[in-house]
Amino acid sequence: MRLIKFLWVFFLLIFSEFIYAANQTASVDVVTTISVSCQFSNISPQIIISENGGLSTGSFTLNCNKNFELQLSSKSLKDGDGLTSIKAINGEKLNTIVKVNFIGNSYELDEVKQIRVLDPSSSELGTISINLANPIHATTPAGVYQDVLYLDATF
Repeated sequence: MRLIKFLWVFFLLIFSEFIYAANQTASVDVVTTISVSCQFSNISPQIIISENGGLSTGSFTLNCNKNFELQLSSKSLKDGDGLTSIKAINGEKLNTIVKVNFIGNSYELDEVKQIRVLDPSSSELGTISINLANPIHATTPAGVYQDVLYLDATF
């Protein structure tokens, strides 16, 4: 009987490495996809230009999570006027000076501008300032003069 117990213990010792399970490892990839996005907010709905030549301002905020380009333009530039201007229904126009401050730089809108932003922060504030290029006179035709500024973000 002792011999059988001895052989049993000997057998267990020799083959004990086969009795215990080996360590097993596995891995699982954890992935998410964040969509590219750019969003304008806090856009001034209208900028009313002062008749006396004073500076009028507006603003916008642009939030992007990727490199982007901001294109600045206006209806008057796209219509081929060569200068920014406000125009009345009768076709009379008054030239304007439009400046946009964005990411610490000032841009005069004398042509369509492309601003490339390679390292956007979570929120970029832009300001727009507009004034008449020349003062109005008593002979300036009455009317409502308008232009449209375009801010296009591409990413």
